[in-house]
This record gives sequence, C-alpha cells and structure tokens, in this order.
Amino acid sequence: MRWNFEYGHARVSDFRVQAERDLKSGRVHVAGIELHGEKLRPTKRFWKSMFMRFGFSESVFRYFDHGEVFERISEKAPNDSVRFCLERGGARGPRLLSVSNPKRPVITHEEVRGLLDHYGGKDVKYTEGVITSTHRPRSGDCDFEIGGDRFKHRFVMETPIDGFSQPKIYLSFLRMLCSNGAIGYSRAFRSDISLGKDIGHCISRALESYDNGEGYAGLRQRFESSQTSWASLNECNKLYKLLFKWDRSKSFDRPNVLTDFHQLTGRMNQLYGLTNLDALSEKRLRVLPAKCRVYDLVNFASEVATHHADEASSRTLQAYIGSLISDEYDMEGTAGEGSEFADFFVEKEDANKALLN
Repeated sequence: MRWNFEYGHARVSDFRVQAERDLKSGRVHVAGIELHGEKLRPTKRFWKSMFMRFGFSESVFRYFDHGEVFERISEKAPNDSVRFCLERGGARGPRLLSVSNPKRPVITHEEVRGLLDHYGGKDVKYTEGVITSTHRPRSGDCDFEIGGDRFKHRFVMETPIDGFSQPKIYLSFLRMLCSNGAIGYSRAFRSDISLGKDIGHCISRALESYDNGEGYAGLRQRFESSQTSWASLNECNKLYKLLFKWDRSKSFDRPNVLTDFHQLTGRMNQLYGLTNLDALSEKRLRVLPAKCRVYDLVNFASEVATHHADEASSRTLQAYIGSLISDEYDMEGTAGEGSEFADFFVEKEDANKALLN
C-alpha cells in the first residue's frame, strides 16, 4: 500500500474551512481545511462523520458559511474534542478522512492487513478509509449452478480504519466462468459486526465463524429470477448513467465499455424511436423491455466492477447490483425459462477495431 495514516485529536475550533461561495449559483466550493497549520483535502466521508458527530446536515450551509457553523459548535461545545484520521501518500496531498469519538476503539491499517493475511483474505482493496476484502464462509464454497452458470459462496467485509462506522459483511457470489464477483451491497444482504473494546478480536471471530445459509438462499433466488426477467429501460438506464459518469472520469481500463453496453441492451432510444429516454416517465420506462435480461445487467456490471474499474467506480457498480437484486425487478418473470448466457461482455479494444474494419 502506498498510503500512510495518521491519527490525532483536535477541537472543532482547530478546523478552519477554506471555502468560496458562487454568487450566481449560491453553491459553496470547499478548497480545503486547515488543521494545525496544514492544508488538507476533506473527503465526503469526513463531512458525513462531522454531520453525525454534531447532529447537523449539509443543508445548513445553504444559509450559513462553514466558518459560522464551526464557530457556533465551538461556542456550545468548547471542550468537545474529536479524533481525526489523515491519509498521506496520494498524488494530490494529504486527505482528511473522518472524525470520530476519541473514546471509540479504532483498528489501524497494519492490524487489518495482518488479520486479512492470517485468514486468507482475497481481492484486498482500499478506498477512502475503508479496506475491502473477500472471504469464504465457514461452510465452504458450496458450489451450485443456476441456468448453466456455476457459482461459489463468498462474503465481502468492509473494515473502516479511520474510526468512523463499524465493519460490515455483505453476501457475494463468485461466477466461475469469468471470475466475476457480484456483491449484494444492500441492507437485505448485509450484516454488521458488533464491536467491543478489542476490534481485532471481533473481526477475527467474524472471519472464523461467519455464515448465512438463509441469506445465501435468498440471494440465489434473486439470481434465478433475474434469468427469467427481461430488463426494463429503467433498469438499463440507471446502469448506463453510472457507466457514462465513470467512463468520462477515466475510471475504466477499457475505452469500449459503453459500446459493449449498447450491444448488450440495444440502442435503447432507437428501439422505441426516441431521441432521449428522459422524455419518458420512470413509470413508462419500467414497462418497456430492453434486449437483455436482468441477469445480463448483473453480469455486465460485475464484470466491469471486477476486472475493469478502479476502486471508487467498482463500489458504485456493486451498489447498483445490490439495489437491483434486493427489490422486485420491473418486469419480474416475463422472460420465461433461462437460457445460456455470455461468459464475457466487455471485449478487448483490438477486437472492437477488427469488427469496425
């Protein structure tokens, strides 16, 4: 890992926000936060932790400057200190990850990596104060088949190392044909790890004993149903907007992700003679089918997230999968029996060039 992490204590009055308000739009841009004479870049996680710690929300900045809000908190709670966590080593300078209660236990990056090495954690990734790792449940792989595809049971653990929030476990399936990992990032497939004073012991106990037969059965049922459900334009459009956003930010290692997505779903606006899908209401988009099934969307999103995306975009694509499979599909059960599905959806760049020539 190229990052180093630093912990310390401060009062709210020590944080000096450097912000500017756009007179035309009224929006506030935070250029940085000065702490103990050093300029830091705040993350979204920092603001979320600050809101939760002191009981206010982002909307307050519509009416008061950041300096006014922080000053008011300092007046009401002059002796109230927080523990902060800094991330150092990034190309754009140190980042302020979060604040937390100084009395709350915290586990360091080195301790987490030691535990993951001991328990055989796979696909270990770090992003914004959280380490993500993949593990086998206590019952083992439990190989099974759905519509010709073979899967294995897995679970993904998110461990915060900045002291904010607690470790979480999400159910996951590993698709064997292409080594795609589909993670159920939703409350329906999530378990929180109860923490005591010794966080390392709590995490060790979870890695040794975690299993959830009922949860895996529920996740499997949603995968089976996705194979027999046509994907609606609404479901496809939500994934397209995510792919478009991350493609523009150069978060994928393939330049043809959007092209391959259109090959999967069909040109959605052309299918129904529309110049813009946003011209239709969400209610209408929910009843219009694309050329693929929901299972294809899940596999496409998991393939990009597993093999072609950076950490930030991968997390949002897995969250899309979690929200998709945890609710009833727009066109549930409309496609009849499942059929054979493609191993891979995203082609290599040279393969796409060959098709165009």
